[in-house]
Amino acid sequence: FGPQALQRPRPALAERLPVLCGCSKGLAMSGICNAGHDVGPTMEAAFKVWANASNCECIMIDDDSLFVRLWALCILSAVLFCAAVTAPFCPRSRRCHRWCRRLCGCCCKHGDEDQDEQDASESAGGNKTSKGDEEAQEAKASIDSAEWWEESVVDDPTPDIAKAEQHLISSSATSKGNWLPLWKTGLPEIAELGGPGTSLYFNLLIVLGIVFAYMTALTCSSVAFNVLSNFAPDNGNILARTTIGNIGSSTLGVDIPPEQRYIILKDGDDCQGSEVALMTRVIGWLDLSSTLVFLVAVLIFRFVIIPKVARETDEREVTPSDYAVEIDHLPANFKGMEDEVDTDGRTAYERELTDLICQRVTVARERERTRAGAEQPPEGTDAPVQVEEMVLVRDFKQRLGMMKASAALVKEKGIAEYCGDEKKAEQLQKKIESVESKLQEKVKPTNEADVVRAYVILSASRDVERLTMDFRFASYSWLRAISECLGNFGHFEACCPQRHRMFRGKAIRIRRAPEPSNIMWDNQDVPYWERKARQGCICVVFLIIVILSFVLVFAANVGAKRSAQSSSQLLGLEDCDPDISRIPTSDGSEAYRCLVQNATNWTLDFVLGASAEEQACYCGSLGYSAIVSDPMLFNGVCRDWLIAIGTGIGLGVAATGIVVAINVICKAVLLALAEQEKPLSFSALNAAKMVKIFALQTLNTGFVIFCVNFSPPNGIPLGNVIFLGEFKDAVRGWYVVVGAAILSNMLANAVTPAATNVGLMITAKLMRCCCKSRQKHQARLVELYTNPEFDMAARFAQLLNTIFVTMMYSAGLPMLNLFACLYMLFTYWSDKIVLLRGSRRPPAYDTQIAQQAASIMIYAVPLHCMFAIWMFGQPCTFPSTPLGGQLADLAAQGSAAGAGTAPDGISERLSKESTWMIFALLVMLIILYALWTVLWILGGTLGEFLRIILMFARPKRGIKVAPSPDESNNIMWKDAAREIEERCPPASYKMTRHPAFKSLGVYMQRGETIRKSRSQRGSSAWQAAATSENARGKAFNGPVAEHLASSFLKALHEEFVQEQEGAVEKFFDERGVSAADREALASSKEYVRTGASAHEREVAIKELADKWGLESP
Repeated sequence: FGPQALQRPRPALAERLPVLCGCSKGLAMSGICNAGHDVGPTMEAAFKVWANASNCECIMIDDDSLFVRLWALCILSAVLFCAAVTAPFCPRSRRCHRWCRRLCGCCCKHGDEDQDEQDASESAGGNKTSKGDEEAQEAKASIDSAEWWEESVVDDPTPDIAKAEQHLISSSATSKGNWLPLWKTGLPEIAELGGPGTSLYFNLLIVLGIVFAYMTALTCSSVAFNVLSNFAPDNGNILARTTIGNIGSSTLGVDIPPEQRYIILKDGDDCQGSEVALMTRVIGWLDLSSTLVFLVAVLIFRFVIIPKVARETDEREVTPSDYAVEIDHLPANFKGMEDEVDTDGRTAYERELTDLICQRVTVARERERTRAGAEQPPEGTDAPVQVEEMVLVRDFKQRLGMMKASAALVKEKGIAEYCGDEKKAEQLQKKIESVESKLQEKVKPTNEADVVRAYVILSASRDVERLTMDFRFASYSWLRAISECLGNFGHFEACCPQRHRMFRGKAIRIRRAPEPSNIMWDNQDVPYWERKARQGCICVVFLIIVILSFVLVFAANVGAKRSAQSSSQLLGLEDCDPDISRIPTSDGSEAYRCLVQNATNWTLDFVLGASAEEQACYCGSLGYSAIVSDPMLFNGVCRDWLIAIGTGIGLGVAATGIVVAINVICKAVLLALAEQEKPLSFSALNAAKMVKIFALQTLNTGFVIFCVNFSPPNGIPLGNVIFLGEFKDAVRGWYVVVGAAILSNMLANAVTPAATNVGLMITAKLMRCCCKSRQKHQARLVELYTNPEFDMAARFAQLLNTIFVTMMYSAGLPMLNLFACLYMLFTYWSDKIVLLRGSRRPPAYDTQIAQQAASIMIYAVPLHCMFAIWMFGQPCTFPSTPLGGQLADLAAQGSAAGAGTAPDGISERLSKESTWMIFALLVMLIILYALWTVLWILGGTLGEFLRIILMFARPKRGIKVAPSPDESNNIMWKDAAREIEERCPPASYKMTRHPAFKSLGVYMQRGETIRKSRSQRGSSAWQAAATSENARGKAFNGPVAEHLASSFLKALHEEFVQEQEGAVEKFFDERGVSAADREALASSKEYVRTGASAHEREVAIKELADKWGLESP
């Protein structure tokens, strides 16, 4: 393209290709090296063009040595890549390296001798500092028992960085007050921190990282052949070259159908060619293999790994749920249920329920002894039956949320008063009084509120198994209804075998309790049917919001597309070209038809005088690489085309920003909606959030860009309204426009979430370093030293979004498998670092969210099959040979059976060598899903009925408690409670011990005395709530002698309020208190000790004094 080009005619493409490619050789004299092949003059001319483009004298089509070498290179690279990804995770051989075990943090079954020796040496050398370590652990345990603001606001609001740092350790994901190592911490330790749900999240990242590594290995040959081809238009995006839309050599300048093109490989002066149709069959089988790898892995994770992890975690870890049961369907109240309080502080309601539980456990033990005989009594049947803790959940008319808000106001008021902001304190006081007045009208005092359910801790974990087995029939509501009907009529009472299990005429249900940290206390008083109604209404609102967000995102993308210049290039074939009649233009006219076969023969002088559409067509036919390498084109005729392309990219980026903003707003709304469903546990809340965020992200990420650019076939309802694009099929232009955009988004997705999470953690640490000296109140300092929560719902949703977008398009965009693998690996390590160093201790999540995510992932496989058939069945982009023999006959029969109902060409797509096996897998999955649905329906109806019949027919087998390797079976609750408090508190179901509700518990204790005082004296002052005034005039009702009880209260006040260490033990020794009296006072001491702050412990002492009829010290 010198200046003389303006004066001479444009040469033919076959003569210009060496110039365009920068080649130095002359033109090829013959296209095929093997002269014996009779391919016809048209193919001979095509080979000549391809040889010139590749700078070869000829192309060999009999010799496939270059293809063999490329296949070998792909296999070797695949093996090395899989080994590099798989090796660090859980090696099992005796020769596994020590660094490798530490890197993955997993335990090997063999080869742990070095680690055992190291542990032995550490234990031997640890005696020197044992005293110091014990003192440090005691100090940290004392910090663990306190929560974030009560002690700071009430006792000493002066900023203390040392206490804030101790709070950071106690509230974060630590074990026994120590930070866990980043590299050696494995899945068992993570399960100890956040329950099996948190462990399964990291387990899933490992499994999917390895799975996508193998999928990358299986499809890497497709990427190699795509990159070495040049069929797709060149728009400067290198990712577009990795798609199957680029496979094969360009057919520009040749007069052959695109289906007959070849793949040309070059090594030095040697060039070899192979038909694309031969490679597409292999690529189809490789894609099927990768799909089966994903399907098998997900099924194993869902039905094998999740139950195994839950079982192993339950056997290995000692948790409160091993000793606790949840009792619901209790009577709401009865006369006198709160009147009588015994020496242990139990009401009549608690005493009667305790007696029923102990009675049923005793009966279950007697049955075991009877079956076992006197020679070998069952284990654990000799110890006394004892209820260690009973927590009654009260009905506060769903006002606990209002109480939490009021507690936050009280906190802010205290901070404002300390900082001297009287105006703000007055405003907050008015808000507090307003909330208090509403609560006084709608909420009864705690002892008068109705009972919703109860959490009971037993002394032995085997008693929990006995009790739940004894009440196994109570899981069915209709059996409970029959029992209540028979039990409440005197004539049928003797015929009701369940009457001994009823409590005050109510057929109660007893089942294992969840972990204390997994309970959402503010939703415990929401009735079952109200929760279901809320879920139904919120589902409708959720669909409306998702549709609205889809419309907004769709409009943003359509606006960007209409503003950008279209660069569609046509080959002049219906199967290979987009529908340009649907390309939007500024004046409403039909878009210009850019036939690249004609544009490649234009001369430069013709293009200089042509229209803007023709110039854009000419530049597009040359390709981005050729334009950039030629300064005359770059700065001359193609300058406007490059500016238009850049403008389109900028508009796309702006549309992406709008989409991100819409997603953020809709995500916040959906999170608020999920909380309005009022789930009973944090696991259920996060599962609801996960589904909603996943649906929103996947719809706006994976489907919008497809709908914007897709042109539907005739006959689809509302097709022309939903789909506004020009690509009616997966033609080569679709991969350049849509495929490249998806690849770019997923490449950013592989790195951005991990980098963002780590960046936020580093930012929080920097904020502590920079702002800690500026805080004027200890509460603000503690807030600064409080890590954010580990958002499990958002992480699972992002994971599912990555999986679904990858599986949807990975057949035609095989690089998505690599990007998904990188996402899993980067996210695993970044989230592990964030969890262990930058997050609060997560609740003990159960397996619900992991099970739901794994079940959703199964549906990504049929979605992948449908898109694979759509992509692999395109005759121009992905040519494939039709089936022959019996398979062809079956395809013809299927086509005849579906005539008139299937879209045009669907039978041809399904009967190709690259698609038929994927279609067979799709049909098999549909059949399995249908069977799964039928079995689910039968299992929920007929299956439950048969299970009840079997339990009636064989009651002895159902009651038997088999021995298990559960660690909790070997220790009693008192010993287990101490271990739990040291390792991962709390070891109690009291709301005041829950990490997220401690402040609410303190507030309720304060507010309870306020409401009582107001109802008795009409005063609104906080000081009027002193319980010592109520104690005057009462008869003494303490567990020991009056003088001992009074002195004991003073000792409690000295030790737990004035912080005089050992004051209670000193009192016991000086007074010579007997062992029986010490045991009688032990529960009271423990009750006071569990207070979260000095003020809370003082309130507990006042409650004891009021209960015993003494004056508070």
